[in-house]
Amino acid sequence: MGLARSDESFESHAFRLLLCDDSPVERLALAHYLRRSGFAVDEAADGDSAMHHLKNRQIDLLLLDLQMPGSDGFNVLSYVQQHRRSLPVILISGMSPDQIQHKMRSLPNPELPPLLIKPIDPESLLSLIDLQLSGQFPSPQIDIAS
Repeated sequence: MGLARSDESFESHAFRLLLCDDSPVERLALAHYLRRSGFAVDEAADGDSAMHHLKNRQIDLLLLDLQMPGSDGFNVLSYVQQHRRSLPVILISGMSPDQIQHKMRSLPNPELPPLLIKPIDPESLLSLIDLQLSGQFPSPQIDIAS
């Protein structure tokens, strides 16, 4: 059962998501699916736009592509870790998990947020969003900095 769709305790609040992905086709498809599922969705096409949005708007969850030109998702994640620590994040990427873990080591907090590898399965994404928004996602057990 999705929080934004049918859980009575959450009906009065449409969760606002920020979807940051440089692929217009993927962003449009995911945003459309999420809106149809009851979420309010803001979009950012790059890391700079996402950081501007994070500084100026209230959101409940960030869906973040990691591989983008200019300020990539790792720059955005670093900003979130320093300035919006309580914001739930779900990473979406086509990068290999090994590459992601290697790049995570340079961030203020090297713990890997929940990650979905592209192509994204919409039902898996909805389940993960529900877990994140309800605070039920388990804490990372792996410290990739070691």
